[in-house]
Amino acid sequence: MQKLFLLIACLISIAAMFYLMRRLQTQAQSVWFKRITFLIFVALAACFPLYVQTRTTRSELDPWFASAMTYGMGAFSLLLTMLLIRDGIWLMFKFSPAHKHVSPKRREFLRNSSRIGVWGATAAVFGTAAHHAQNAPNLHQIKVKIENLPPELEGFTIVQISDLHVGQLKNEADYLQRLIALVNGAGADMIAMTGDIVDGHVAQMAKAIAPLAQLQSKYGTFFVTGNHEYYSNADDWRSHFASMGWQVLANQHQVLQVNGHAVVVGGVNDLKAANFKAADACDPVHAFQGSPADAALKLLLAHHPSTAPLTDGLQLDLQLSGHTHAGQYFPFTWLVQWVHQYSQGLNRRDAMQVYVNSGTGYWGPALRTTDVLGEISVIKLERAPA
Repeated sequence: MQKLFLLIACLISIAAMFYLMRRLQTQAQSVWFKRITFLIFVALAACFPLYVQTRTTRSELDPWFASAMTYGMGAFSLLLTMLLIRDGIWLMFKFSPAHKHVSPKRREFLRNSSRIGVWGATAAVFGTAAHHAQNAPNLHQIKVKIENLPPELEGFTIVQISDLHVGQLKNEADYLQRLIALVNGAGADMIAMTGDIVDGHVAQMAKAIAPLAQLQSKYGTFFVTGNHEYYSNADDWRSHFASMGWQVLANQHQVLQVNGHAVVVGGVNDLKAANFKAADACDPVHAFQGSPADAALKLLLAHHPSTAPLTDGLQLDLQLSGHTHAGQYFPFTWLVQWVHQYSQGLNRRDAMQVYVNSGTGYWGPALRTTDVLGEISVIKLERAPA
C-alpha cells in the first residue's frame, strides 16, 4: 500500500512539474532564468514523494528536513493551484467575444503579467497561511442545544481534540505544553480525542506523546481511532493510549453517571478501518448495543463525519468528529465542502447534531487559511427551548 501510494505521489508530482514548466517558462526568458526555475520546480516536486519515503523508512526525521519538505509540498500545491486558476480564466477569455478585439501584442503582455501574478499570489497565500498556522492552538467555544436535556446536565463540558498529528508539528514540545495548559484550564467534564492524534509508530512516538497523559477532566479522556492510527498499527496505539489511562472505545460505549443521570459515550473505529483490518469495521450499532434505553444523553465519538448516516435509528444526540481539517489551506478549504457533507462546525442530521472539529494540529505543511486555527473545541451543552 505504501509503495503504491509513493508511486502515485511520484507520478502526480512529475506530471505537475512538467505542467508548471510548460506554462510558466517561455522562449523569451533567459537561459539562466529557465535553469533556476527548472531547479525550483524539481525541488518542489520532489518534496512530497521524498517526505513520504523518508517517513516510512526512518524512525525519526530531522526537524529542519521535515519542515523544508512539508513547506515545499505546500508551496508546490499552491503554485499549481494558482496556475490552474490563471489558465482557467485565460481559457474563458480565449473563447469570449472580447478576445478577438485584443491585439496580439496586448495578449502577450497579459500572458506575461499573469505569469508574474501566479508567483505573487502563491507567495502571498503561502506567507499568510504559514503565519496563521503558528498562532495555534486556541480554544473555540461552542454552545450545543440538546432537546430534553435534564437541567442537571446543563453546562456539561466536553473538550474535543482531533487531528493533532503529533510527529508533524513544528516546535512540537512547546505546542503540546500550550495545548495541555489550555485544556486543563477549560474545566472539562470529559475530553474527547477523535482520532489522528499521531503520525508514526508507538516505538517512534511514545516519548513525544507522553505529555498528553497530563490532560485532566472530571470523567476522563476518551479516544477513538482515526485513519492515521491505522497507518502505523491501530492495535498498538489503542494499547498504548489505554496504558496512559485513556478510555479507548473501539465500537464500544461507556456509561457515565452525571448528577444522577446516565450519559452514554459511544466510540467507533475509523470509517475506513475495514480497509486495514476487517474485524475493525466501523459499527455504531454495535457500539451502542446494550446501552441504557432511558439515557439522558447519548454521544458518539467518530473520527470521520461521514459516519453519521450509519447512526440513523440510534437516537443519538451529538456526534463529535474531525478528519476534514476544514480544508486547512486554500484551495482545499473550498474543495472540502464539496467532498464532505459535514465539513466544519455544527451541523444537523435529523434529531442528531454533528460537530466537526477543524483540526487541533495540521497534516503536512504548517499552513492554515481556515477561520478556526488549531482548534481545541470547548463544547458546552444547553437545554433546547421547548
